[in-house]
Amino acid sequence: MRLFVGVELVPGVVDAVASCGEELRRRAARDQRARMTWVPADRLHVTVRFIGEVDASQAEAIRSALAPDVSVPPFELAIAGVGTFPEHGAPRVVWAGVSAGAAALASVEAEVSTRLDRSGVAREPRPYHPHVTLARVREPGGVRTATWLAGLTERRFGVSPANAITLFESRPSPQGHIYVALQRTPLAR
Repeated sequence: MRLFVGVELVPGVVDAVASCGEELRRRAARDQRARMTWVPADRLHVTVRFIGEVDASQAEAIRSALAPDVSVPPFELAIAGVGTFPEHGAPRVVWAGVSAGAAALASVEAEVSTRLDRSGVAREPRPYHPHVTLARVREPGGVRTATWLAGLTERRFGVSPANAITLFESRPSPQGHIYVALQRTPLAR
């Protein structure tokens, strides 16, 4: 099983982010050499923690570790701005940012990571940078970040409540991966 933990977004925010993704897709299509894998609207979320491949027994340990309520109180996530990893040069990942709620989300990630430590899941080596992935760039062609994102880096997509985390399984399918919610854990009540 391939697992990750995320925060789901309300439909209005998902629609706004997906619309921006479509605009970026049209811009990228001008360069016939660019190859990108776009995230469909039904898979847009903020990743709290990527777990990766686990067997059934480790998946059960992860579910148990994530079952108790998270100690962080509910908060609001404001999704705004578009950027890429890396920030300059040829992009590898295109994302929408978290402009408010990032500190609370970092606290959620820290608690989730501590719980996952007990289940044998190694910590991420990179610092946590909350975002909504719009696309993965396989071949940038002539697409360059500054011109491609012109006018979108400050766009606001809306506010979504963060009142739970969701453990997802990513299952391969002919249409790309399908995300199946395995368990939802509320934030502090």
